[in-house]
Amino acid sequence: MKKPAIFIDAFISSGEKKKWFDYNISNFVKQDHDVFIISNKMPCFDKFDDVKYFEYDSKNRLITDQSKYTLHSHIHWWEQLYNNTGDSWFLQGQSYTHGFTNWTILYNLKKICKVLKSYGYEYMIRCEYDILLKNYDLMNTIFKDFGTNEKNKTCMVMPGEFGCVTNFFLINVNYLDSKIPEMESEEDYIKFLYSLYGYNLSPVFEELFNHIIKNDCEYLNPNSTFEYIENIGICFSGGDVGHRHKLCYNNIFMTPVNNNTEFFMKNSSNDTNLYLEYTTENSSGHPTSTLISILPGNWIKTECSKFVQIKTSEMKINKSVTFDLSNPCTFTMVRN
Repeated sequence: MKKPAIFIDAFISSGEKKKWFDYNISNFVKQDHDVFIISNKMPCFDKFDDVKYFEYDSKNRLITDQSKYTLHSHIHWWEQLYNNTGDSWFLQGQSYTHGFTNWTILYNLKKICKVLKSYGYEYMIRCEYDILLKNYDLMNTIFKDFGTNEKNKTCMVMPGEFGCVTNFFLINVNYLDSKIPEMESEEDYIKFLYSLYGYNLSPVFEELFNHIIKNDCEYLNPNSTFEYIENIGICFSGGDVGHRHKLCYNNIFMTPVNNNTEFFMKNSSNDTNLYLEYTTENSSGHPTSTLISILPGNWIKTECSKFVQIKTSEMKINKSVTFDLSNPCTFTMVRN
């Protein structure tokens, strides 16, 4: 049997992401893995001599109209926060997430299955471009038990918060090809959701993929698996439409807190030149506090303001995020 191919579904939107993408390609090639790549965004590419297959598709099949779908997956947040004066707060809450990348991921998986079969591959290992491994000899480390039973001959994946972790997994190509139909249009994707759930549910990809393979796969032991992983995802994910939940946009986390009476924003990057604009029904402006602390509590007049619109310097022109203040707030923040 051929050594499993490495498949990287690469959406590379910055020089930092390109650096880790190149780093991983180099290390997989050194271990004599054949690397296959499909990309929907790539600033430049000069590694053709090192990879077996590269395909660029400028059409990125993202779900931009969230209103068509029912959200189901949610993330719990707990964080201790400090500002530059030593004050601290505790933030907690939960946010619903949207699988807006599901269609493009499934489309690319279906496409690479056809390619791999034409090259005679029975298995592939899908890896994110920014996973950082301690050892790239995957078949003698993470997947060392491959072939010992029927389930791990089908798929090996690590369990996670949403059912499984999709940063890396090993899977039988024919099996995966049989599980994913052709999805040339968003309507095709919706039909697939109906076949799984009976309605337009939009889980995050980890939950969707787990639903597809859960009865056929072997789940890796997280403790022993993480012995071979330096970082599960070294880059902060983000794209042209932001993130899969509206609380994050690139390096900025933002949310109303404490029954919509205050608003919190945090800058997780090293760039101190980021700025913020806000607009409500009755006011607008540029808060004077830094993005690493709580914004002033009196700038949202909850008795008359039904929304707050946020724009930051990290967003594209005409891009903004709007929070509906008529909805109950799930986040609380307590000063310690």
